[in-house]
This record gives sequence, C-alpha cells and structure tokens, in this order.
Amino acid sequence: MDSDSPTPLSTLRSMFAAIAAVLGLALVGFGLWALGGGIMAAWGLLNDPDSIAYFAKYFLETTNIAAHLPEGGEGLAHYASWLAVILLLLVIGKLGFWAIASGARLLDAAPRRGEFR
Repeated sequence: MDSDSPTPLSTLRSMFAAIAAVLGLALVGFGLWALGGGIMAAWGLLNDPDSIAYFAKYFLETTNIAAHLPEGGEGLAHYASWLAVILLLLVIGKLGFWAIASGARLLDAAPRRGEFR
C-alpha cells in the first residue's frame, strides 16, 4: 500500500478543516460587520444627539409608559432611551468581539496545508 495515498480519515479531516475555516471566516466577517455597525451608530449619535428622539418616541409608544409618567415626563423617557441605546451598543460590541474571537479560534485550529495534528 502506498503511504502517499490519502486515507478516508485524512480526507474527512481535511473536509472538516475546510468547513471550520469557512465558518471561521464567516464569524470574523460577521463580527467586523457588527462592530462596524455599532461604531457607525455611536458616531451618528455623537454627530446628531437629537436623533435619539425617534427611539424615545418608539420607546414611549411601545412600552405604554406614558400612562405612568406625570405630565411632561417625556424627558425621563428620553434619558431612559439613552441608557437603552448605550446598553444595546455595548451588547452589539460584545457580540462582535465574541464572533471575531470564535472565528479566530476556528481559523487557528484548522490545520495548514501538509500539516497533520
């Protein structure tokens, strides 16, 4: 038997390595996209802080919190909207970081050409 011929196990291992590499690249791409989107949203809020008014209005309408606020309590909802948006941006950043880290681990675990583990 020729030792240079690929065995079914090495072929299967190569297929799984290729799948892991593609999945790793997809995760890194998604993570970069999420981080870029979060940065662009934060930059947009920095340039135009009044754009939070749309989210504050949506927050007031969907939560029906206006019924529990005293007259003129929209300012409180506005500040609560800022808190919610900041927390959502932090979540987007963390998810992007996790995706990039996981993709990098998958890419690092995939064997290189001619390398066996």
